[in-house]
Amino acid sequence: MTTAEKFKVWLETIYISDKTKKSLTTGTQYVTGLNALNKQFNLNGEGIFDINTNLDHIRNLIDKPENFQKDYSSHFNAFVKFRDYNIERDNKSKKPLQRQTDVFKKQQVEISAIETTIKHFEALGYIVISKEKDNLGWDLEATNINETLLLEVKGLSGSISSIELTPNEYKNSKDKKTHYKLCIVTDALNKPKLEVFSFDLHTNVWTNIFNEILETEERIGVRMWKK
Repeated sequence: MTTAEKFKVWLETIYISDKTKKSLTTGTQYVTGLNALNKQFNLNGEGIFDINTNLDHIRNLIDKPENFQKDYSSHFNAFVKFRDYNIERDNKSKKPLQRQTDVFKKQQVEISAIETTIKHFEALGYIVISKEKDNLGWDLEATNINETLLLEVKGLSGSISSIELTPNEYKNSKDKKTHYKLCIVTDALNKPKLEVFSFDLHTNVWTNIFNEILETEERIGVRMWKK
């Protein structure tokens, strides 16, 4: 996914407009506006979307009266926020297990599992936002231009893929199974290994890319393990 495409998804999922206090219904207009500035200032390649572009220099060009044709300042200001958002995320990713300081092993495992999952899906071109505090029945949402995936993350300190889902998680895993992913991170505190399980509509089982299956035993919630 190009930077322009990531910017569009970010506008529609994370960005909050100062005017409406909501995300944009579509970010296409903002991408078009920045492309107009690229053309106006004869910027090569990705122009403003290039990670190495000096945005302060672009700001100075925009602010010159002789360059004013149409006001794209709101489009540019949004992109500056997008750049800052990604810088902040990159800085956090360089500090594993420091999303919050905690002395308890269970919380450290959970933090490692979340970070491992975020990095995996961001590397695939998704924008990932946390839903951990919203009690929705999944922990993360991963969005690209084609889809939004609902990621339930389970961290384990050992090497055996055996998890339990709460009743809320289990209900959502069944109701939203076409978009729901079970992300199991084993050996989370040493060498985290992520396995992503999807529901196969043809066989009615949860399986990973190696066709390994999660056996299911319904309880109040559900317990799952890999054979």
